[in-house]
Amino acid sequence: MKSGKWQATVRNRAGDRFSESFPLKAQARAWGIDLETQFARGGLRDPRAGEIAFQEWHDRWWNARIVEPHTLRGDASSIKNHVMPYWADWQMRAITRMDVQSWIRSLVEKGTGPSAIKRAYNLTSSIMRAAVDDDVIAVSPCRSIDLPPIAIEPPQWFTPDQAQSILDGLAPVWRTMCLLGFYTGLRWGELSGLHRHRIDTRRSRLFVVEVNTKSGIKEYPKSSKSRREVPLPPHVLEALERHIHRLDRDAVVFHDHHQGPLRAPPRR
Repeated sequence: MKSGKWQATVRNRAGDRFSESFPLKAQARAWGIDLETQFARGGLRDPRAGEIAFQEWHDRWWNARIVEPHTLRGDASSIKNHVMPYWADWQMRAITRMDVQSWIRSLVEKGTGPSAIKRAYNLTSSIMRAAVDDDVIAVSPCRSIDLPPIAIEPPQWFTPDQAQSILDGLAPVWRTMCLLGFYTGLRWGELSGLHRHRIDTRRSRLFVVEVNTKSGIKEYPKSSKSRREVPLPPHVLEALERHIHRLDRDAVVFHDHHQGPLRAPPRR
């Protein structure tokens, strides 16, 4: 070539032409031999597949995802604000590990929080892994990337007086719910998804199985560790017994009377 580089050209069985240029003749020859070998074995990834723009590949990846609606909303915001402004027009095959690290650095310099950066990076990494799985690119550039550390704050605990002052300001139904949360550590979704038949008054236990989500009540999808048996202190059990004695077996323990049926869980 006039530029001083060496070009190798290979055709597949369909007659499609693939060319690459290299600074050394040996490199061009090795590339050509490797390509011909892969064509012969029938296991070649189309080299042109990586020319697809990041935005276009993202759209295909996004439409194939199966996640919760509220997760989609959060992911969409992260991609819109932190991912697409940087990567939208890049060719997938052009993105290197160092490019990804530079992108992370740019987010840090803009003042983006560590948690937001981690979410944006995890989404980008998922997009790249899908591209590898679909033979769009050979290897993901999202590897060995340094992310800003996320500071872990120590938990803040209520004192007994603080807890009591909160309980005193609540209506009875929510007072019982809050009391249960104080002494068991159940999360909001676990408290609002608790059913009457999950409470074993004879053994002073309750069983965490269902969780209330933005998509409705469902059984815990995370792991068997999320489903657990929780002991109830005597004064908490006493308050619960007063609250549930008129409830049907399958009723939600805590409900909002303004939302209709007694089985309807409260909104956050």
